[in-house]
Amino acid sequence: MNNKLQISEAMWNGWIGKLLYVPLLNILVLFYVYIPGQDLGLAIIALTVLIRLILQPSYRNSLKSQHDIQKVQPYIEKIKADYKDDQKKQSEEIMKIYKEHKINLFGSCLPLIIQLPILLALYRVFWAGLNTASLVHLYGWFPHPPVELHTVFLQFTHIPALMVDLTSRNIYLAILAGVAQLVQSQVTIRYTAKTTKATGQQNITNQAMLYIFPVMTLVIALTLPSALGLYWATTTIVMAIQQVIIYKSFGHEEKAVATITHHGDQ
Repeated sequence: MNNKLQISEAMWNGWIGKLLYVPLLNILVLFYVYIPGQDLGLAIIALTVLIRLILQPSYRNSLKSQHDIQKVQPYIEKIKADYKDDQKKQSEEIMKIYKEHKINLFGSCLPLIIQLPILLALYRVFWAGLNTASLVHLYGWFPHPPVELHTVFLQFTHIPALMVDLTSRNIYLAILAGVAQLVQSQVTIRYTAKTTKATGQQNITNQAMLYIFPVMTLVIALTLPSALGLYWATTTIVMAIQQVIIYKSFGHEEKAVATITHHGDQ
């Protein structure tokens, strides 16, 4: 295991530890204690889903900004063609488009920047915090603290073929993570294609990314403890579901605006 990703005592007790590592560990162990079967894998799934739900508003804002930018892309391309020899005028006209449509160019990246520390902390806890020694960092008021953490996923099934040691590599969870990435990539391409008409080159790029990202995910997950493969698969699946829900809400909002505008013109 990479020592660079270990959580030292100084890190546990530092401000990042107190703000992120310790709370995430306590919530994880809380799920571990109260989910039937005391299964650490189910606790990882529950915590991952909880974090994704908490980050839902931020994620929606990010997708909304991307969606708005994609909608005006045809106008941007026309401006670039019309003013290809006048970069200053081109920039002015593009900024006018953004201003008219109330588009914040940083709106798509700022929410992601907010999410990043939480997701990295979660990643580190799943990498280095899944051991009995970490239990010393449970809060003093923690209800019914466990004596030790059992790191075998699906141990309660008593079926050896299904049980996975979350501290070791596992090809099946790595494959699951890769498949989840494929599904999420398909969702992204499907909904962005509805907003903008991709060129031939963009279609080739989209198709390449559709398969490159899942393969990269699979290869990386094969080198990591299976706890991270499980986390990766879970968060990617939940993100895909969130994308479907969010993009459908954008469609309903646009239909509502179109309907109101249509009635207003009558």
